[in-house]
Amino acid sequence: MCNAKRTSKKPTHNRLLLKLKLLVVAICVSQTSIANESMTLQQAVVRTMAQHADLKPYVYRQQAMDARVKQAAVSAPTTLDIQIEDALGSGDFSGLSALQTTLSIAWLLDDDLVDARIAQARQQGQTYSVEKQIKALDLASETAHLFITLLSQKEQLKLAQQAQSQSKRILTEIAKRVTAGRLNKVDQLRAKAALSKRELVVEDLQHEIEATKSQLAAQWQGNSNFTPIGSLINLPPLKSLASSARQLKNNPRFVLFATRQRVLQSEIALALVQNKPAWQVRTGVKRNEQVDDFSLMAGISIPLGSSTRTQGEISALKANQQEQKSQAEAWLQRAHTQALVLTHKLKHNRHVVEGLEQQTIPALIEASEQAHAAYQQGSYRYTDWAAVKQELLDAQFELINAYTNIQLLNIELERLTGASLNP
Repeated sequence: MCNAKRTSKKPTHNRLLLKLKLLVVAICVSQTSIANESMTLQQAVVRTMAQHADLKPYVYRQQAMDARVKQAAVSAPTTLDIQIEDALGSGDFSGLSALQTTLSIAWLLDDDLVDARIAQARQQGQTYSVEKQIKALDLASETAHLFITLLSQKEQLKLAQQAQSQSKRILTEIAKRVTAGRLNKVDQLRAKAALSKRELVVEDLQHEIEATKSQLAAQWQGNSNFTPIGSLINLPPLKSLASSARQLKNNPRFVLFATRQRVLQSEIALALVQNKPAWQVRTGVKRNEQVDDFSLMAGISIPLGSSTRTQGEISALKANQQEQKSQAEAWLQRAHTQALVLTHKLKHNRHVVEGLEQQTIPALIEASEQAHAAYQQGSYRYTDWAAVKQELLDAQFELINAYTNIQLLNIELERLTGASLNP
């Protein structure tokens, strides 16, 4: 019996341990999958557009505008008028048989006014729509800027880690030669100091990467457990200045000026309609209590003359229209100048990339190799060799920066020309 009990409990205990182990493994696998989530630039922008907090208010603005359009479609209320008067004109209400009762309904013929209000509300809704496009374009550009910065920092980290590994090998090599009495202890100390500097650069870049990842994740209110996927060397085609200039009018900032002008035009149309009082139609039934008789009645009120009560407002709206037009022209001129500057900077950085890749870096690589060989032979000082290595490292960092500049400048040009970064 005792043996039976022990054998029956042991499998249960083992099954419990197995379940716990499987649960731990599942949690570890889940955490690993989250931590290793890949993220492309396109995915980052999509998440920003879907979840950024600054875009949510525009949803409610649109709902409010839809409600205003519905409200604008409501005509002036119909009025119901009931009158009781003395048929004999005596003002004495003691004799009810002498009373007349009038029931009338009146309404305004305000179709033009309703249409003008609807048009004005819809144009205002277009303004909110364009403002949302501006915000979306800004957020997409900001996300792309952070993503490219992150890719650049990762490339710099790779280069810094390579330099760190190289410094370790050099220190090990020099230490052996110092132990053998072939080199002075000073070279070993210098190599050790150089390694410590390389380690600080690596540590600093690691902190910068985490900070940039946090900034990027904040765009979609997420966490920084992702790995950016992309390459700096995949350069976009260089646009001509003429092509960029033609696209400037696609920028929603420029479109907003035209939209505001249309809003003002709709407000002018509304003011003009309001300047003309609407016709009023009346109809009703009159009952003469004295003779117990009913009679139909109808009438129409036609406003005469012209009103000038909104002329000042109309003049102000027209002046605001001209102001928007002038601002649009000024923005377009500034944007054209900015596109010119960006195009020149893009060309310059492409020339920098070509020069570094084809001339500077190959020459410094060869110089570093020869300096190393000369140092091993004892015909070259450590300081001179270290200077050549540093020049090569600086050139490689400069190449990364040039690639980064091209990507960032292109993002800014896309933003200026109104090209959508949102897939």
